[in-house]
Amino acid sequence: MRNSKRRYASTRVLLAGLGLTAALAVTGCSANYWPDLTPAPEATATPEVVESNGLAPVPVSEAQTQKIVDRIASAAEKGDESLNVDDISARFKGDALAQRTANYKIRGDVVDYGSVPAKITNEMLGYRLVQSTEGWPRTLFVTVASEAGTDADGNATDAPSLALVVTQRVPQADYRVSRVISLRGGIEMPKAAPAEEGTALLSDDIESLVIKPADVGASYAAILQGGAEVPEAAPFDLAEDPLLEHYGKAWVDEQKAKSEADDKTQKYSVAVAQGEEPIVSFSTGAGGALIATTVIESQVVDSDGGRYKPQAEGAVAALSGLSGQQDKIVRRVAHQLLFFVPSKEDGSQIQLLGVTSELVGAGK
Repeated sequence: MRNSKRRYASTRVLLAGLGLTAALAVTGCSANYWPDLTPAPEATATPEVVESNGLAPVPVSEAQTQKIVDRIASAAEKGDESLNVDDISARFKGDALAQRTANYKIRGDVVDYGSVPAKITNEMLGYRLVQSTEGWPRTLFVTVASEAGTDADGNATDAPSLALVVTQRVPQADYRVSRVISLRGGIEMPKAAPAEEGTALLSDDIESLVIKPADVGASYAAILQGGAEVPEAAPFDLAEDPLLEHYGKAWVDEQKAKSEADDKTQKYSVAVAQGEEPIVSFSTGAGGALIATTVIESQVVDSDGGRYKPQAEGAVAALSGLSGQQDKIVRRVAHQLLFFVPSKEDGSQIQLLGVTSELVGAGK
């Protein structure tokens, strides 16, 4: 997918679609949501980077990246079959580990729970970014193909292309994947410098982007919680956003409507906030940045003192240890997100490139 004769690679990767359901499962976007992602054709400025030496070496070759991906895919295959988190812990960490840990727990306790993460394969696609650095940690961004999973109803989903954020913390340590993000079907990834030229990780408070990386997740959390009319929505392209239709404020509105139709008195609310895992921001080397972050959505069902009480059952019971009627139940959903954030000089809007959503916790 790269042209070594050019300073910047086109890296036009048309990515396989992923069906969106309202279930708490891997989330993507069906064919009628496929946007045309077209960043500025010419880069005008590269954001200031953390690395002071712009000529730092590229420490990971394509062949080495393939070996890393092979091992991640092998661990994921074993864990997805055994439902034993020990089988993936050497190759997964952070939100990627939390996603599968919760999913394995639910599937181990609820025999008819249908949600299965898309299978990570070792087939690398044509879009890869490698951090240029002489030190550690060392971080990679790799796109790979997947095999279809199933949604919470047991229906087969499309096989999305996956973006992996992979880091080696110290010398000789295993490279581990911290985020696994399903890319939206049919998108065109932003232009990037060839992987062999390397790129840099950006500071969370860099000022040359449309908004700072530190503010991207928090702003999107505010949109998810309050809807597309909140002030934080202005820098984002929210056309046909896959999450806004089923999560956050949309979830509250849907549940309220059902409760009123059933003449129940339960109260519904949601709180969405930036997750605790570090933000990872890659300069594309051709203007703008890819930003991987996570927001946590807490969905609350409260009996409000009435006789209709929420039930702790199925996935909620598996994760919380609760059972039967409760005065209040809180479900925590982690949304792993990938954005393209253009430079201020470009002036275009922020694009949501991909998302993986999973029920990761429950309580009261």
